[in-house]
Amino acid sequence: MTVPARRARPVAGGLVALTLGLGLSQLLVSPAKASENDCHTNTSVVERQLHIPNGLLLAISLVESGVDGVPQPNALSFGERSLVAHSRDEAVHRLETAGGGVRNDAYVGCMQLSVRYHRSAFHSLDKMMDPRANIWYAGQMLLRLRSQTGNWSRAVARYQGGSPRQSHAYVCRVWNHLAELDWNSAKTLEPRRCGEMSPPEIAPKTRRAFRQAQVAAAPE
Repeated sequence: MTVPARRARPVAGGLVALTLGLGLSQLLVSPAKASENDCHTNTSVVERQLHIPNGLLLAISLVESGVDGVPQPNALSFGERSLVAHSRDEAVHRLETAGGGVRNDAYVGCMQLSVRYHRSAFHSLDKMMDPRANIWYAGQMLLRLRSQTGNWSRAVARYQGGSPRQSHAYVCRVWNHLAELDWNSAKTLEPRRCGEMSPPEIAPKTRRAFRQAQVAAAPE
């Protein structure tokens, strides 16, 4: 199974690869109901913890690593070649070179973090592939980019990190997914000139997990 090929991008570079160890340590107290092994449940948990618009991290993960409408925790991209490993162990093995090094040209996990720019923030490649850690790091990155740029739309564009044309197309794709999940959240991206777009593929189990997370988080 392969992930649709995407552009290689330096995700925010060293700008956000600051000491996020404190943030990652907070991950250990995430609600127990969040599955340790999927992207779609953990995105909702991190969105609540970091006060990110409902569904935004899930929409990004669907664009970044989605296959058949489900974001993939073991997704790997090497330039124009993308794949989904059968397990985290296999994914980590594919990231290691024959000489005992690490492939820095890779993007990994639910949120497709750059190994080159962000591996130093994690204790190991295995931890970088962990859905909770991968999404938490991406969530903090997105918050930092929003603080720097002033709004969510520019933050999402910076997360993509490509040319202005690529970034615009990327924001539109994220908006298209987010509009299917939560229209109020989609308004925060203020999309412009996206034009007509086909409904995105979001699997029933992804939608169901998102709705269940919103119900669970609703005040009684």
